[in-house]
Parts: sequence; C-alpha cells; structure tokens
Amino acid sequence: MKKSVLLIIAFILVGITACNNDDNVVDNSNAVAFVNTSANVLEAETEVKVVFSKPTTTAGTVTLSIVPSALVYGTDFTTTPAVENAKIVLPYAANVSSVSFNFKKIVDAIEGEVKNVKFTIASISDTNVTIATATNSTQLNFNETAVVSKSLAPENGGNTVPNQVFVDLSSGAMTKVVRTSWDLGFYGGSEFRVISNGAINKFAVKQLNSTNIDEVQVEDPNVTTGNYEAVTVNYIDNPYGNLTPISGVEGSKGTAIAEVSEVDVNNKVYLVNLGQDISTVPGTGTGVALTGAARGWKKIRILRDGANYKLQYADLNATTHNEVTITKNAAYNFTFFSLNTKSVVNVEPLKEKWDLNITAFTGETFYGDGASAGAYYFPDYAITNTKVGTRAYQVLTSEVTYESFNLAKVVQSNFETELAKDQRVIGGNWRATYPLAFKTDRFYVIKDVAGNLYKLKFTAMLSATGERGNVSFEYALLK
Repeated sequence: MKKSVLLIIAFILVGITACNNDDNVVDNSNAVAFVNTSANVLEAETEVKVVFSKPTTTAGTVTLSIVPSALVYGTDFTTTPAVENAKIVLPYAANVSSVSFNFKKIVDAIEGEVKNVKFTIASISDTNVTIATATNSTQLNFNETAVVSKSLAPENGGNTVPNQVFVDLSSGAMTKVVRTSWDLGFYGGSEFRVISNGAINKFAVKQLNSTNIDEVQVEDPNVTTGNYEAVTVNYIDNPYGNLTPISGVEGSKGTAIAEVSEVDVNNKVYLVNLGQDISTVPGTGTGVALTGAARGWKKIRILRDGANYKLQYADLNATTHNEVTITKNAAYNFTFFSLNTKSVVNVEPLKEKWDLNITAFTGETFYGDGASAGAYYFPDYAITNTKVGTRAYQVLTSEVTYESFNLAKVVQSNFETELAKDQRVIGGNWRATYPLAFKTDRFYVIKDVAGNLYKLKFTAMLSATGERGNVSFEYALLK
C-alpha cells in the first residue's frame, strides 16, 4: 500500500523563536505542534508528524489524546504505536525535529457519512518544551467513497405495494415514501413542467377546453387507465420519462399536463382522477392487490408566479378554488404537492442523491400485433433517475457472467443510446410474470451522476413465504 506523509514540517512559532533585544541572552525555548489543524486521509496508511520549533535537547515523550467520531479503533482504523486508554505515547530522541506515528485506515467512509479522528497534544515530558495552543490538535477526516458492494431489499411493503423506495447506490441509502402521499410534482429545472403520480393505480389527467377553474365540472369515466383503450396514454406522463417531446422518438409526448405558459389564457383547466387508494385487503399467494378505494376527483389549473408556480385546485362542483404558490427548488427534480392534504410533501431525496426508484408504475401496454392497448399499471418496477444523468444498460449472461464482469468490460457508448436514456431501461425487464420469477439471464450496468459505475443483478421478487412486493438485488462498484 502507498504510504504518504500527511503533515509536512513547515510551521513557525511566532514570538517563541523571535529575536531577543539582548544578544547575550541565549533563547532555549522550544515548542511542539501539529502543522495542520485538519487533513483528509486519502491513503490506506499515513504517517502523521508532530514537529518541534527547534531540535530537542533531551529525549522524552509526547502524549496525544484521541477522540474518534463515528469510528471504532481496531475496526475502522489502527495506529502504530497503539492507542491505550484513549492515548498514544510517542517517544523521541535528543536532537530531533519531529516525532511521528502511523495511521492506518481500514474502512472508508461511504457517501453521506462523516467519520474523523481528532488527535490533541495532551502533554510532553520535557518541561522546557511548550505546547503551541493554536495548533495543538489535528482532525483526520475520512474521505467519502462509493459503496464497494451491497445487497439491498427495498421496503415496498408487500403485495399491496404501499411504498415507493428511492435508492442511492453510492451510499446504499434508501428513502421510503407512501406512494399515495403526493399527486403532482413541480419541476425544479428551467422549464415549467408538472408531473402526475403514475405510482397510483388509475391516476389520470385530462385537459379541458376551459380556463375557468370555478366552472363546475363532472366526472368522466373515460379518464382512467387500465381499460385497454389506446387513448388513455394521453392521460398519463410519457413512460419514457422525458418532460418534453423528443424529436424522432415515437410517442415521446412529454407530460400529460402541458408546459405552463407565461401567458395565463394559454393555461387550461385539467380534470384529475385521483385514482385508487392502497388496498386494505392483501393479495393471496404470489398475487398483488393493487385495487383500492376511489380517491375522488379534482380540477386544477396551473399558472406561473414569476419564477415559481401557482396552483389552483378545487372539487369538481365547487364555484370557488384554493390557490397556492409552489416554489421552484433546483436542488430537487420536483417539489411535490398533495391535493388531499393541501400541502407540499417530501418525496424524492435531493436530485443527485438517488439512482433507482423501486415502485409501482403506470406505463403503456401493447396487443400482440404491436398496437397500443393504452396505459397500464405495473408492480415491481425499477426506474432510473435519468433526469440528472443516471444511465443504465442491460447485459445478458450468455455474453458475459455477472461474476466475471469488470470495469474493462464496460461499454461507455451504451450509456449514450436512446434506450439508456429511457427511465424504463430496467423497468420490469428484470422479472417474468409467467411463471413468476426474477430473470437470472441478465444484469445491469449503471452509471450514476458522479460517474461511479456499478453492476447490479436482482436476486428476488418474492419474500421467503412467497409474497410479492419484496424485491431484492445486489450490486458492486466497478473499479
């Protein structure tokens, strides 16, 4: 392993070694200190030096106290000499300018973790040597690295699939959100786009001809999904994941709600079928239970409010409406709003802090002849965070095994294909439903927004007792 010198001898103690007005007075003062008050530990083994302002006149010892943060001695790091009773004793000889110890990092900090060790000069045996108070301690910070390998089981909640789970591969962190907790998502980027919640069964949105939110509306039973009508794809966001139409890509219509215009009269009222609640009756066997009580209907109109959004919403028979300003937040893909609770809700993590969303999903299904059968609801779906640049592609084990796949086998150009930019590149392709099983003939290569590369394979779609809605997978950093 590479060994580096962390703290270089280069400090000046002001005043202690300053010139004395009486040239006949001999200055025997000396001081001991760390050069830097903090440093990042990049190497596996590091030499840490404590320096003297002038060579020592006699042999002695320097005693350091140690305070680790989120670290365990012997598990996360060790030192030579060893730590005893939260102290390190460093012997030194006469006529030396420094004394050192070796710091060995055993386990890296992963992204999102704060790990450090603080060393402080507690005492020195030579009473003629003072401790420089300004630089008497140093903090060694563990650098963040991506998770090397991990197995995860997102808590989707079983066969009623109550939860969406956002996964950050580099840290292994998972964020669980009830999928009916939000209805609309307001884009934080430069465009004014609003998404609807495809994780809710039957959720559908239809543009009306009216611009009057206070005009009474009625339910439209045709505004739904899952009825094998091709027109229903117009009532959902494009399953591809793009917010605006893509030139040359068939069916890439963008969001069901048109881009919000800065001209108010261009912004229509929308009829919103809030879909179905989470089922209160679990499925049986290996089945899923995705049909719940109707959540009702709303009418909405969305305007611009300077750099933000203005949402107007009401019950269908209402002649007045509620109004709320939704502030754009560039740190997130979307700011989410619940029409039932009438509030902004937390859903996604920061936009660069997740890679996969394991969720139920409204996509498009097709007849055997390739004709569209309209919008359809799928469980056990894996969405990639393409909006910030997460990319993925599929590898078949007939070409190369998961175990033998390494960094050298990554095909960078595969991340630039149209398929890699589709949030459904993993989607439901990892599992079969007839018979019900995860597919062992494929795995996925994923590049996150930071450029980390992973291989990932699914390892289950059922619990140990055979209940669906229990996805698990394993992945490894390619390096």
